[in-house]
Amino acid sequence: MSAGVARYRTVLSTPGAWGFFLPGMLARFPLGMTGISILLFVSATRGDYGTAGALSAVSAVGYAVAAPQLARVADRLGQRRVLLGCAALCAVSGGAFVASVLSDGMPLWVLFVTAALTGAATPAIGSMVRARWSGLLDGSSLKGTAFALESLVDEVIFIVGPVIATSLAVGVSPAAGLISALVLVCGGSLLLSLSRRTEPQRKPGEKAGGSALFLGPVAVVAALNLCFGGMWGSIDMATVAFSGEEHQRFMAGVLLGVYAIGSSVAGVVYGSREWSAPLSRILWVSTLIMTVGILPMLWVHSFVGAGLVLLVAGTSSCPAMIVAMMLVVDGVPASRRTEALAWQSTALWLGVSIGSSVSGHFADSRGAQAAYAFAALCGGVGFVIALAGGRRLRPVEPAPADTATADDRTNLPEPSH
Repeated sequence: MSAGVARYRTVLSTPGAWGFFLPGMLARFPLGMTGISILLFVSATRGDYGTAGALSAVSAVGYAVAAPQLARVADRLGQRRVLLGCAALCAVSGGAFVASVLSDGMPLWVLFVTAALTGAATPAIGSMVRARWSGLLDGSSLKGTAFALESLVDEVIFIVGPVIATSLAVGVSPAAGLISALVLVCGGSLLLSLSRRTEPQRKPGEKAGGSALFLGPVAVVAALNLCFGGMWGSIDMATVAFSGEEHQRFMAGVLLGVYAIGSSVAGVVYGSREWSAPLSRILWVSTLIMTVGILPMLWVHSFVGAGLVLLVAGTSSCPAMIVAMMLVVDGVPASRRTEALAWQSTALWLGVSIGSSVSGHFADSRGAQAAYAFAALCGGVGFVIALAGGRRLRPVEPAPADTATADDRTNLPEPSH
């Protein structure tokens, strides 16, 4: 236990780490707040749940489409320029969206345009932060620990973010949750832009080729993340349906919290030690456990049983995500990492949207078990992809551009025991 804690302590004590870790956490907190904030704000202000849901979806699509393109620009021009530009655009478009919703005579198309722009102006913070960790910890076994830490942050954001947004929207004002999310993403982006020491650098005159999606393992892992997102979106929807069928809808939050706890604890454990098994093997084993683990939900009819199943099934989610991201950064040149990682976020968002939509249809027509079956199907497809894509999941040899700043990297101490 002490050795595991020491690894996390060593990662966070790396010179320059806190300069991007905390701003990065603040700046991507809105990912867990914006969707629900738009729903609560628009529905309370206009009394229209359909429009509220459509605006929330448009904002999410705007983020998913623009994130890889912004990340590509960040790889080419540097993160600072993108962060400053996004902060300014997000503040303007977000403010315009809030004002448009509050204006009774504003045409509906203006709401959709400003919502899409707000989502598109949100930078791929998680990708930028992981790219910085990769630069600092290249060649170190502590990179897995850093990625585990970032996955834990993501888990916390998607658990706590909606709670904060809902509390602000209900307890303060309908717009408070969305305004807070805008302040966090803009303020966090500005603070992250000030951390110049850890910003990934490119050689003068170096040009990026085509899309990073077609480099090394990026497309394979993106397809896998599409399946992960489909599975997680389906589990969310199926669990809501399951709780409704058992006439205790409030238990959906409890069960999904149990699933998240299993995932978070497993992620912390994964990052607390160095693993000798190849990353590709850990990936397909985790995917298999994730898939098989959810199958008992096809027959469970009690909350206790459901809690146990979801707890066990969740234990493979975070490790699978950590390894998938590590395979991406190890499989592409350092100068393309931000974009390569952003494609994974886009795939996840798309997968969650597809999973929620399809499983919602199954839940309505055939019940919660059918929705859980679709989740297992997504996992099964992911397992096949992990096995079939093994040859693509290999590290890339560092190019001269990637090693140009190797002498500037901080010498990392070994974790004390």
